[in-house]
Amino acid sequence: MALFLLIILGVDWASGYAIAGYCMTHGVNPYAYAFWQSFGPFLLLLIIQILRRDLWLGKSGVVYALLCGIFGIVIPNLLIYFAAKHIPSGLLTVLANIAPIFTYPLALIFRDERFSFLRMGLIALGIAGVAMIILPSQHDLALELGNAWLYLALLIPLSYAFSAVYLSRFHPGQGSVLNYALWMLMVSTLCVSILAVINRGYYELTLGDTNSLLIVLEILLSTIGYVLLFFILRMVGSVYYSLVNAVAVITGVIYGYFIFGQQFSWLTIVAVIVILFAILVLTYTQKNWIARSEV
Repeated sequence: MALFLLIILGVDWASGYAIAGYCMTHGVNPYAYAFWQSFGPFLLLLIIQILRRDLWLGKSGVVYALLCGIFGIVIPNLLIYFAAKHIPSGLLTVLANIAPIFTYPLALIFRDERFSFLRMGLIALGIAGVAMIILPSQHDLALELGNAWLYLALLIPLSYAFSAVYLSRFHPGQGSVLNYALWMLMVSTLCVSILAVINRGYYELTLGDTNSLLIVLEILLSTIGYVLLFFILRMVGSVYYSLVNAVAVITGVIYGYFIFGQQFSWLTIVAVIVILFAILVLTYTQKNWIARSEV
């Protein structure tokens, strides 16, 4: 079940990246896109929770949702937008997908995971697979090492990793998955709305407009994605969840081949096999670890 949800979420995120790339290269302001990506799912979940009469969170739940919204959505998204002006897109993609490097140490620090050489090796294997897909497209990497934005961009995966560990380790234990996703998106919407107003980032949704249709599709995908985020973290923890990055990269390769007609080298094919192997074995070890902890 966890593997199935992980794959769905990875495909969901990858689809969102593709939609965002299209919209921002076809006239949509990044702040406007960020606003709709937060406000749309928030509005949908708000309607659902009103019908369910389940809107309230305790004090601990509010703090939990606040930190999740800031570190899981606002900070990494804004850093991506700003860093994209100073770092090649391929290199920025590499940085955004190395969250597992930070996730495992953070999970150990916050005692969300037990130390395991095998699981650490599988995480490293998954990261290596991601690097094998993206790094061959890089040029003049050495020249980029003096770019201060390169190091600032490391806050992107660090923020994602902290959010994943915090979501898993410090869950208050009360409140529904939908409610936590709702409050997290509310925090994100408030923060992004202020920035959108300051930077005049606005895009009106209209019928018959391709960008508008894609934004609506992304609203639906984001709603599903944020709910799945809480489900997966509750089921298997932050380290296993971190491999959703690998699934997203694999999905991106599939999109590129079948939709955009891109051709891939043998190295990319090997990388996909490596990533799938890491995910499958990690699934098996995670299942055994949970079974032993319940005995």
